[in-house]
Amino acid sequence: MINRTAINWLMLGLFISIVVSTFLPPVMLAIVGILMLAAYRDKWTVNEWPEKIYIGFIVLSCISWVYNPSWFYWVPIGIIPIVMFGLYFLLSQWVRHVVKWSWPEVQRAYLIFWLAGLYVALIVIIQQIDWHVINNLLGPLMDFYSDHRWESEHSVRSVGTSGNSNLAAALLICFALMSIYAMSILKKPWQKIGAFAVFVLYCAAIWCTGSRGAWVGLVIGMIVQLWMTGHRKRTVTITLAILLFVYLFPQFIPRKESLYATIEVRLKVWLTALDIFKENWLFGVLPLHFGQLFAKIAGFYVWHAHNIFLGVASEYGIIGLGLFLALVFMTIRRARRWRKQANQKEEKRLAGMLLSLTIALLGHGMYDYPIIAPQVGLMFMLSVIMIHTQYERRCLCKPIWDERSKAQASEWTIMKRMLSAAVVWLKGGPLRVLVDLVGGNYRKRA
Repeated sequence: MINRTAINWLMLGLFISIVVSTFLPPVMLAIVGILMLAAYRDKWTVNEWPEKIYIGFIVLSCISWVYNPSWFYWVPIGIIPIVMFGLYFLLSQWVRHVVKWSWPEVQRAYLIFWLAGLYVALIVIIQQIDWHVINNLLGPLMDFYSDHRWESEHSVRSVGTSGNSNLAAALLICFALMSIYAMSILKKPWQKIGAFAVFVLYCAAIWCTGSRGAWVGLVIGMIVQLWMTGHRKRTVTITLAILLFVYLFPQFIPRKESLYATIEVRLKVWLTALDIFKENWLFGVLPLHFGQLFAKIAGFYVWHAHNIFLGVASEYGIIGLGLFLALVFMTIRRARRWRKQANQKEEKRLAGMLLSLTIALLGHGMYDYPIIAPQVGLMFMLSVIMIHTQYERRCLCKPIWDERSKAQASEWTIMKRMLSAAVVWLKGGPLRVLVDLVGGNYRKRA
């Protein structure tokens, strides 16, 4: 087996790959998958959450491709989702059986990940600055990110390390939500101030991307994270305040001048995606093949449906949509139960933060389909996997702290019983004789 140091470094590399480039997450996932297949020899679990969902999507992708064969540059399109969900399955097994992190280790990993996300924020902001000093210093790096843009049209919006402004914004809203979590668990005042400054920096970077859906996702994620703290009235008050602010100051909506034109295009995309779903409602058409069919119907090409639920439905059919909704439902349910069973504030907040990441990406997905990309998809699936594995450690297995507390309680109970028996024996025997001697009431027997 691999030693703990190597496992922790490999997991750190997996997190860092999300930050650096859109090409690295599949490579790191492949490395983890190969190590899992080569090094793990114990029993595998295939009937647990979320593994059963990944297996369901693998089987569904096979059936969908056999039912409706399609190709992408001589490659069967069905292979792509099969490999993708297979790697997610191996990652879940890796985290469950090999990594086996406790919640403080998960917390430490996400705090490091949160600070590493500053790299994305700085790249996004620098892409908006035209300064010859920075251009000379970081020229090759910025050229690399500029040459690998995935925007559908030419734009001055920052694309960060993802090649797409909306994908960069999806990463940034997750890092901003981690900043809120850091503010709630860090102890020293200067640490809380620093976490707030980082949160402001991430918000500034989101603004540089020009994404409107990202702000919706960020607000939804903040509401979820605040709701999970138990402050229900405060959550409702802040939500109403945000809605009132948007109503009174609509000029703060990014790219407001193109809002209605974008909505018109999105509606056309959604209606066409709905037509594709109606024609292939049972098994779907799979990713990439969706774009091919869309181009035939609408006359122009798009990669996805620009809505996460409509995208899943059109690509994997009603069965895939049911699998995805079941995964989301069970993730929310288990995160809430994990929070209730946790015995420390930091662990409760960790459950809320991880859930807020998943819900924020779903909120952002109402206007886009970010989890189809490697970086954001890995971010989403890591949060889901962490929630399920930590729920099982806390709620389905006896934690170490619980066993120790029960052992201490049983020892204390035995001690109390022994002390009570000793007191009863003393009061009924030697102690009464001693009291009678002192009081002169003791009479020797004849």
